[in-house]
Amino acid sequence: MHKFGLIGNPISHSKSPALFKAAYPAGEFTYDLIQAPTCNKAMELFHANGYTGINITSPFKEEIMKYVTLPDRVTALMGCANIAIKEGGEIKSYNSDYFGVKETLKEYLSGKEIESIKAMVIGAGGAGKAAALSCVDLGMETILANRSAEKAEPYAKKIGAKYISLDQIPFYLKDTDLIVYSLSFRIDALKDKPLEGKLFFEANYANPQFCNQKGIEYISGKYWLYNQAIPAFKLFTGKEPDTKAMKEIMGL
Repeated sequence: MHKFGLIGNPISHSKSPALFKAAYPAGEFTYDLIQAPTCNKAMELFHANGYTGINITSPFKEEIMKYVTLPDRVTALMGCANIAIKEGGEIKSYNSDYFGVKETLKEYLSGKEIESIKAMVIGAGGAGKAAALSCVDLGMETILANRSAEKAEPYAKKIGAKYISLDQIPFYLKDTDLIVYSLSFRIDALKDKPLEGKLFFEANYANPQFCNQKGIEYISGKYWLYNQAIPAFKLFTGKEPDTKAMKEIMGL
């Protein structure tokens, strides 16, 4: 039996174990929350307890790369991963957040000229980097906004996005069609700002900040989780998951 799990801190709220159980109801695989205070400790548990693969969530998505020997194109570009799989003597990395954003937006924007859409991704952590790359690869003009524009600059330049600091957001809102919000808290730069008519995709499904915002077309982070889980589970098991059961668990 192959063992899989999730590392991060905190992770007690995660829906990932229930989602995985729904994906593979036959019980041929297991999926655990590997609670640890540090990435190093989590990786010790990963190796000591016979896990084949893990999902990685905040705050370990960047630090996990220290343990990776074979990154794929996306994780090499981003410098962070949310999947690590043990294969032989190697540890391979992938980032299904990229697909979680890309597939969700392709579905919501079906029938529209995606290349004409102007996107703003707020937050340049692991989730934000994945979202920005997804938007760029979809052909959108993309701005990456971060507390420190200087920290976002190298990555933004690498993928062909613009970069700004959070306090510059109000100056760019008027021309923004899509906001992908990857932070877990509400920032002052969006307080009392006009967001009407915008498509708003929020990563945080456990404690969303903008789900009741008036005038926006809101996409729940549940879709992000669902659409990133499908490729993640396929990479883990080599088998198709039960997507219908997964949607029921997520309430989609």
